[in-house]
Amino acid sequence: MLYINQLDYPHIPYITRLELSPEEQEYGKTTSIKTSGCGLCSAVMVAHLLLPNCTFTLEDALQLAYDAQANVAIGTRYVRFGPAFAEKLGLVMEMTDDPEAVRRCLRTGGAVVVNSGGDREGHIGVFTHGGHYVVAFAEEADGRIAILDPSYRPGKYDEEGRRGLVEMKHDVIALCTLETLAADCVNRSPAFYLFNRA
Repeated sequence: MLYINQLDYPHIPYITRLELSPEEQEYGKTTSIKTSGCGLCSAVMVAHLLLPNCTFTLEDALQLAYDAQANVAIGTRYVRFGPAFAEKLGLVMEMTDDPEAVRRCLRTGGAVVVNSGGDREGHIGVFTHGGHYVVAFAEEADGRIAILDPSYRPGKYDEEGRRGLVEMKHDVIALCTLETLAADCVNRSPAFYLFNRA
């Protein structure tokens, strides 16, 4: 299983074509995989989870984001990137807001890019305070969902409001209930990008 942490890649630029304020456009010229590449890291992990002997790299994901014009905000717009990614790798993709579809996808050997929305009134984001993509890749025997978080750092899930909701396994796998995962995505649509072999 391949795990990629975006925090290890401050040296790879990821220029975002911000269609927002001049200040944000200026910031988009200095962004990198570290600051904005969670979606790209997630795609590479999905590719390697689903396709044996996969050669899809972070550089390939970066170029694909540019080609699909998915780099329009700080990060990656998956409604553009996801279909291009699925087509390039010969995968089947579905977009949904239904958390139960995540469980069904995992049970058929698929993987899910989860669109976490972060903090909102009455909710502290578990995987992010702003916006973030993580990968759901398996269901544990107890029903919890196994997650690869491309911005994991020690202590991330010990913060107030997150404590006790995520358990780390083997230092890179985050385990949480489907309910916890779904609650983190209520303010995003599509919340889930399901990928499976064709």
